[in-house]
Amino acid sequence: MATNTSQNNFDIPKGGYIAFDAMSLRQLIIDRLNEQQVFTDQNFLGSNLASIIDIISFSYNALIYYLNKTSSESMFSEASLYENMNRIVKLIDYSPIGFQTSTLTFNCSASNLNQGLYTIPRYSYVISNNIPFSFNEDITFVKSTNGITESLNEMAQQKLLFQGLYQEQPLFTAAGEDNEIIILNAGTNIVDHFNIDVYVKPVLTGKWEEYTKTPNLFLETGAAKKYEIRLNGNKRYEIKFGNDINGVKLQTGDQIAVYYLSSQGADGEVGPGALNANSRLVTYNSIQFNQIVNDVFANQYRLLTNAEAGNLNFTNTNNSTVVKAEETVDQIRLTAPANYRSQYRLVTTKDYEVFAKTNFTNLLADVKCVNNWDYVSGYLKYFYDIGITDPARTERALFNQVQYADSCNFNNVYLLVVPRSVTSNLDYLVPAQKSLINSSLATSKMATTETVFIDPVYKAISFGISSSLLTVDPIIDENKCYLEIIKRTSSRRDNQSIINDVVNILTTYFSRTSLKLGQTIDVRSLTQQILDVDGVDTFYTRRTDDATIKAQGLSLFFWNPVYPTNDKTVTTNNIPLKYFEYPFFNNLTTIASKITVTAVATVFETVEY
Repeated sequence: MATNTSQNNFDIPKGGYIAFDAMSLRQLIIDRLNEQQVFTDQNFLGSNLASIIDIISFSYNALIYYLNKTSSESMFSEASLYENMNRIVKLIDYSPIGFQTSTLTFNCSASNLNQGLYTIPRYSYVISNNIPFSFNEDITFVKSTNGITESLNEMAQQKLLFQGLYQEQPLFTAAGEDNEIIILNAGTNIVDHFNIDVYVKPVLTGKWEEYTKTPNLFLETGAAKKYEIRLNGNKRYEIKFGNDINGVKLQTGDQIAVYYLSSQGADGEVGPGALNANSRLVTYNSIQFNQIVNDVFANQYRLLTNAEAGNLNFTNTNNSTVVKAEETVDQIRLTAPANYRSQYRLVTTKDYEVFAKTNFTNLLADVKCVNNWDYVSGYLKYFYDIGITDPARTERALFNQVQYADSCNFNNVYLLVVPRSVTSNLDYLVPAQKSLINSSLATSKMATTETVFIDPVYKAISFGISSSLLTVDPIIDENKCYLEIIKRTSSRRDNQSIINDVVNILTTYFSRTSLKLGQTIDVRSLTQQILDVDGVDTFYTRRTDDATIKAQGLSLFFWNPVYPTNDKTVTTNNIPLKYFEYPFFNNLTTIASKITVTAVATVFETVEY
C-alpha cells in the first residue's frame, strides 16, 4: 500500500470530473502512472495495461454522458429532452402519442355488382398520383340493385380513408416471457400511431387470432387477447403482451404478425379532386395476410375480391386533414397529468376534452365539452336571445341530432368540435370524422351518458365602423371599411412592406391553430402591435362612403354570419367570446386589399429673421 499521501493530491478543480472525455481521462491515467515510474506498459498500445486503461476510460465516459444527460432532468417539471420525459411519464403509464397521418373523406359509387352484402377487407387501398389511401378496418356495405351504378352514401358518411400503405413486418417468435415486448422495426418508414395491428398464431392451435389494442394491460383480465403499444424514448414502438393475470401470455414458439400504416407524411396531403373517376380500390394481398384472413375473417363476411373491388369508384370534394407530428416534451407535460387523472375513463367534461385533443389532434383545432345544464343555459339561451324561437330545429342542430344522438334529451354530454383543416370561413367536421370520434368515445364513456355533437357558433370579424349599429349590415358594410395607416414622416420604409407587416400580425393572430373556443379577442393588443410596426405613426378605421366617419385605432365588425341581422356588434374594445363561439377573420386571405398607407406631407413655413 502506498504511504505517500502526496500521490492522492490531484490538482483537479471541484466538479472538474464532468469535463473529462474518454481520451482526456486515458491520458491523465497514463501521466499519473508515468509520474510514479512503477509501470511502463501503459505507454505501449495493445499491452494488457493499456487495454485496461481504455476500458476504464471509455466506461467512465459513458457514465459521465449519462450523468450530463439526466442530472438536471430527473424531475417532470424540468425535463427538456424527449427520452428523459418519455422515461419519466412511463412511471404513470402514459404513452406519448406518435405521428398521425392525414385522413380523407370520400364519395363512393358501385357499378357492375350484383345485389347483396359486401365487405371491403381491411388494408385495401386507393392510389391517386402515387399517394395511397387505405381503409384501416373491414367495411360492409349493401348493394341494393343489380348492375346499376349506385352511390354508397352511408359508407361515405361513416368511414374515412387514411393516407398510407400497410406494411407487413417479418414474423416474430415469442420467447414465452411474462409481459413479453417486441420492437416494431419500421426503418425509415413513418408509422401512424393509431394504426398498428397485431395477430398471433398460438403453437397449440396453429390458427391465427386477432389481438386488439388496449390503452393499458392493467385494465384487462387474464383471458383478454390484448396488446399495448408504447412509443419509447428512441421513438420506436414497443408492443407489449400480457402475463395471464392482465392479458393473455404468449407461449414459447407463438408467432406474432404485425401490420402498420406507413405514411408519406406531409407529402401525402391532398386537395379536392385528388381521387377521380380513375381511382379504383385494390385489396391488400400477401401470402401471410391471406392465411390470417382465412383463419380470422373468412367465415364472418362476404369479402370483396380484387376483381369486384375494381367496380368501386372513389372521388373526394374536401381537402385531406393535415398530418400531426409526435408529441413534444411540452405537449407531454400538459397531457400526461390530465390523462393520469382520467384513468382511461371518460367521466368529467375535462376527461372528454383531453381524450379528444390527445387522440384526434390531426382532426381538431379545438374542442369543448359541456354538460346538459351548460348546454341549455349557454348554447340554447344564445339562440333564444337573438330571436331564434326553436333552436333545436335549426339546420346544424337537426343534422347532429339525427346523425349522432338518440331521442333522449338529458344525461347527454355535448361536444363542441372545431376542425383543424380549413376549407371556408364556416367549417364543420364532416359526418365520417364525427363518426370516428364517436365510436372511439363509446369504449370509454360512462354507460349512462350519450355523446352529442354540437357545432360551434362562428363569429365573423372584419374592419368596421358605423355611426349607428341599427343601420349596419355587416355583410354589406364590411366591404366599405378599411384601415388607413399614417406613415411616420421620417420613415423611408416602402408602403407595401408596412402593409405586409400589418397583414402578418393579423394573419398570425387569426390563424386556425392560434384561436380557441371562448377566447377574448384582444383588440387593444392588436392595436398596439400595429402601432409598433416600424414606420407607423398612427392609424384609423375609415369608411369609403363617408369620410367623416373614422375611429383612431382598430374598430371591428363582429357578427354571426348565419344570423347577421340578429347578432352584430361594432366595437373598439376587447371582445369576450362565450364558450361555444369561435372567431374567424372574414376573408383573411384578401385582407391586404383593405389596408392603405398615407404619408403625411411635411409643411415648411417661411421664417423671417
